[in-house]
Amino acid sequence: MKNHILRSAMMFTAGAITMAAVMYAVPAKPAQAPVAHGNDKFSMATVPLLETGVNEAVFVLNHLTGAVVGSALNERTGTFTHRYLHNVAADFQTGSKDPKYAIVSGPANLQSTGPNAPAFGVLYIAELSSGNVIAYGFPRPTNRNTGDLAMVKMDFFKFADSVGN
Repeated sequence: MKNHILRSAMMFTAGAITMAAVMYAVPAKPAQAPVAHGNDKFSMATVPLLETGVNEAVFVLNHLTGAVVGSALNERTGTFTHRYLHNVAADFQTGSKDPKYAIVSGPANLQSTGPNAPAFGVLYIAELSSGNVIAYGFPRPTNRNTGDLAMVKMDFFKFADSVGN
């Protein structure tokens, strides 16, 4: 009985030491939680700029005008430095007087095709009357970027038939 208790205690200790060594050797991955929220007048979403998810951009979609405005917070200065602008109403071309938008973000490891590296995330915007979802990419802000940065319409798919006005 005494040997059984001793053996159990040794196994528990060996397991605890092994797990402590694994936790020490494998670095913890930071939690990533892009968010989106809104109402019938506007929506906003955050998008990761880097794979680590440490820095992110925030985008606001005005449902009345179809304008998307975004900005990235500079980690060093704590100020919004770069601004993104795009009119999604022109992309959806619904003609609806009361468009119904939804916005979410997601990670995307896009390849660079020019001088500006893409952000690690994309925006997905859906519009009900057109029945389309459009994916938008945008560049990661750097010191080389000056002025307003463009969002790029990457692709779209139809999730439903047109609902009408």
